[in-house]
Amino acid sequence: MQAPFAISYFATRTGGGIAFDLKTPFVDSEGETIGELIGDVAFMNLGFNYQQRFGNWFAAQFGFGGIGRLGVDEQSILAQGVTGSYVLRFGGLARILQSDKVILSGGLDFARTEVVGMDLFGFAQRVIDEGLDAEDNSLVAKGNALSGRASLRVGWAPHPWLGVTGYLEGGHGDTTGGGNETLLGGGGSVGVDLKEFDLIPLGVQVVGKSDAFAQGSADLASRTYAYGFSFSYTGWDDFSIGLEMTMSKLERRNADDDFEAFIATFNLRYWP
Repeated sequence: MQAPFAISYFATRTGGGIAFDLKTPFVDSEGETIGELIGDVAFMNLGFNYQQRFGNWFAAQFGFGGIGRLGVDEQSILAQGVTGSYVLRFGGLARILQSDKVILSGGLDFARTEVVGMDLFGFAQRVIDEGLDAEDNSLVAKGNALSGRASLRVGWAPHPWLGVTGYLEGGHGDTTGGGNETLLGGGGSVGVDLKEFDLIPLGVQVVGKSDAFAQGSADLASRTYAYGFSFSYTGWDDFSIGLEMTMSKLERRNADDDFEAFIATFNLRYWP
């Protein structure tokens, strides 16, 4: 979730999950669909973000993320193979206005995505259609993309125990398979800190968001809709540790069907 606070912090994330019933059509040499492969795909991800404040209104950001995908049964291994991608991001966040309970900020960020995959199914299809000597046939497929986004981010704290954040973003980017797209997204969160009720120091947050051209899965899905929960320990002033669980609906790129994925992420964050 994109936060509106121009502060210094360092954050890491590590997680994994699974996408259910991912369908891949089997197409013959004449372009006719003669069947489909259905299987589950496992996800593994890790990354870090660093944000450095300059003055009391601006912060620069840098981030890195990596995602690996692997079929977990015979059909999904054949259809999806093994895919790895990484994303490099940099940008800035500037505070526009702030009161006792409300903050509004604007952000600008740029990203480069690299995707490398072992396309077993596509390789086999091209061998059948063109033979082993085809010049453009390769078991390993590569792609890269550049994107830029601008965002508005808001935070509202009506009570010491309650926090609400939201964001809207738009931009433009290349796809890993060629071409380019307009990027529109947004989301919000509501969080409660049980420590303020003299209970256990636990933060509970509900999150919902929609993202076009999701970094890390842009070669697979054109848009994602996600909702989830997170739990974090709030007993320290400068450090937090938490677990986020998200269920996502992904619109399949170049296809009419959707699929769902569950992802759990372990998060650490330090405020120097």
